[in-house]
Formats: sequence, C-alpha cells, structure tokens
Amino acid sequence: MIEKMIEALRTDIHPFVKGIYHQLSPHGCKYPNIVYKVISDVPALHGDNRELQSRVTVRVHIVTKDGNDSDIYRRLNRTMIDLGFMRAQTIDMMEDGLKIKVIDYRIGVDS
Repeated sequence: MIEKMIEALRTDIHPFVKGIYHQLSPHGCKYPNIVYKVISDVPALHGDNRELQSRVTVRVHIVTKDGNDSDIYRRLNRTMIDLGFMRAQTIDMMEDGLKIKVIDYRIGVDS
C-alpha cells in the first residue's frame, strides 16, 4: 500500500515538488518538498481470533518556504482519495522559517 502511494505521488506530484522523502527532509534539500510517514497502524476488524483489517494513518507534510502549497495540496488530496485514503485532519504550521501543511490520511488495509 505504501509503495503504491509513493508511486502515485511520484507520478502525479513529483513534477511540482523538488523531492519526496520518507520521515525527514535531508539537510540542504530544495523546496517545496513532501515528507511522509506512517504514524499509526492499528487493528480495526477481527474475526475467528485473527486480525482481518487494520487502519493505517499516513502523515504527509508539504514543506515550502513561501507557503504557496495550494496546487500541491489539491493534487496530493486528489491522488490520496483516488487511492482510497480519507483525509482525517489538516494543520498549518511554521518551523525554522518554513511553512508546513500537515495532512493525515487514513485507509483500511486487509490483513
């Protein structure tokens, strides 16, 4: 599922960002970029004493210097929804002079 998500992001969004990174932007990277990580993977459905489905939450950061993230956000949201994710929350923040939009997406994954 994560591999499919990365492939879709590279296809749909990569032309509009300078990089797509796992967990952390490397020092000296260019902006805008996207950082993603799985922040939760919890059992959601059980049957016959085994896990049948889990609920996975992926956190995506759109990191910019100027805050111009609206086109990237629209493309990201469309891509994630097309993959079956549901948006759970969106938070805007600033850190070290960078403007960051943080979006959590959830999906059910069969075991």
